[in-house]
Amino acid sequence: MSLHPEFAAAFAELQAHAAAAQANNSTAAEPDLLSERARLAQAARHLQAVYAGDLPPESTYTFDDHKVLVENGEINVRVVVPTSEDKEKTFPVLVWFHGGGWVAGDVSFDDYQLRTLSVELQVVTVNVEYRLAPEHPFPVPLNDCLAALKWTVENAASIHVDPSKGFIIGGDSAGGNLTVTLAHVVRDHPFFKDHPLTGQVPREPMIIHPDTYPEEIKAELCAMEENRANPTLTKDQMLFYASLYKPPRFDDPRAMPYFFPSHAGVAPAYIQYNERDPLRDDAVVLEKLLKQAGVKVKITMYPDLPHAFHYFAPHLFISKQVFRDTIEGVKWLLAGAL
Repeated sequence: MSLHPEFAAAFAELQAHAAAAQANNSTAAEPDLLSERARLAQAARHLQAVYAGDLPPESTYTFDDHKVLVENGEINVRVVVPTSEDKEKTFPVLVWFHGGGWVAGDVSFDDYQLRTLSVELQVVTVNVEYRLAPEHPFPVPLNDCLAALKWTVENAASIHVDPSKGFIIGGDSAGGNLTVTLAHVVRDHPFFKDHPLTGQVPREPMIIHPDTYPEEIKAELCAMEENRANPTLTKDQMLFYASLYKPPRFDDPRAMPYFFPSHAGVAPAYIQYNERDPLRDDAVVLEKLLKQAGVKVKITMYPDLPHAFHYFAPHLFISKQVFRDTIEGVKWLLAGAL
């Protein structure tokens, strides 16, 4: 596997940590939930430490946590609003769903980047802390995110949002899966008839499970095997996460959005993905499906880089470029919404 030169040293360090873990744990070859949650939490802490120095001045935004009622409970959303002298000013909105394989993560994952994005693009961001599998398996994470979207519309005035100026959803990895799925769900949902999505930002999404690869596109889906030993997300880890998500069927389109009968009419998409990722071909197939359905699509591919490299090595220039590209992608979608 050839890797991007800037990532090579970080990859060696990741390999050393993985080898040490396997040496100290006879079952290390098999993913387990506690260790995976700890691994991803550590990455989130590193990410925040790196981006803390780049936060915009506190005077340029406000942020508040809100409780959103969901079925059998409540979830937290963190809302960032740009500061304005005009107290009645409204903004476009980006609703964001964090990654973590549906089993890990919280608003801290992308908190600091979303604050910067809010100020730079003058948009409100709504960062959704959906409940996690396996304690809350499918469709709970999806339904929680849908509830957060409804809450955003219902509370638009109080959080200074005007969806007609731009109503975008986005997310990374599992959050990318939720993004693509919700773009289809919202398209068909009567609640959003007067407030359609204007854009979606799926970053390195999973849209189809290997157990359900259709024969006609199997030749296009080779990344899962080619990149099965990805240093940041192995094939085994990806399948472990999906098994904990527990959809009754992996060809249920609400779990794997490849299987929606039609992809026409969903919001324009800015897709980011990585060449050395087990999920690389999911993004490639998604681009093809959307373009065939007449949906506007823009893509950025990161050569010789693995899944979520920008979370595990956030200090690298190429990792920060992912965030800059996300900002440019949202800007492109906002321009199309006007």
